[in-house]
This record gives sequence, structure tokens and C-alpha cells, in this order.
Amino acid sequence: MNARFIVLKRGMEITEEIRKFCVKNGVKSAYFTAIGAVSSAEVGSYNFEKKCYVVTKLSQPLELTNLTGNVSLADGEVFFHGHATFSDEQAQATGGHLMTAVVSVTCEIFLIPVQQQLNRKFDGETGLKLIESC
Repeated sequence: MNARFIVLKRGMEITEEIRKFCVKNGVKSAYFTAIGAVSSAEVGSYNFEKKCYVVTKLSQPLELTNLTGNVSLADGEVFFHGHATFSDEQAQATGGHLMTAVVSVTCEIFLIPVQQQLNRKFDGETGLKLIESC
């Protein structure tokens, strides 16, 4: 499969739409980047000691200045992993591990499938599903 350009519309949730696209089109490993605008989002920062994400809710309109990530398989299911940066009206930026984001205007995604199979496996030391060595 060749690179794909995906346009999301108002009200769509970005992480779920990328997962759904990959499942529908048989994409098991990919790289993606995106820009757009959101009405709300949740980003996380991983607390290694507690082995959990500290989640911040962003409930205002924001520019999605960058979303970068990958798609892999974890336990046989498509797994989304992305990091996002957002900017507010004062050009103040915030970001982190993207948990959710709802499109307010548009989200333009460039998704590049890769042939190398990326598989994730639970790592007890970190508490995360990490990509196995390639």
C-alpha cells in the first residue's frame, strides 16, 4: 500500500479514526504525521515510578501544530502511538502523548505504511507495551 492522505472532519476523534482506517485497509505498521485544529484533547506524560500516564485535559480550541507517531500491532490489534503539540490563541504550546483529540475544523493526516512488521510486547520494567527489537 502506498502513502495515504486522510482528511478528518469536525467532531471526529483522531486516534480512533486512524485506528479504524488502518483496520479497514489492512495497515499493520505505519508512520504518520498530521496538522489541524481541535476543540478538545487529552495528552499524557508518563510517570515511570508509578507506571501510569498523568493526563491533562485541554478543553479549548487549539491548533494541532504537529502530530507524529506510528501504528503497530499489540496483542494482534492495531495500536496507535502518537505525540502531539498544540498551540492556543496566545501561541503558547503544550503537548505530550496523545490520548484523545476531537477535530474542530479539520485534521490532515499523511500516513505511510511500512513493510517491516512492528510488534509491541508488554515490558514489565516500564509498564508499557514497547516495540520489540527489529
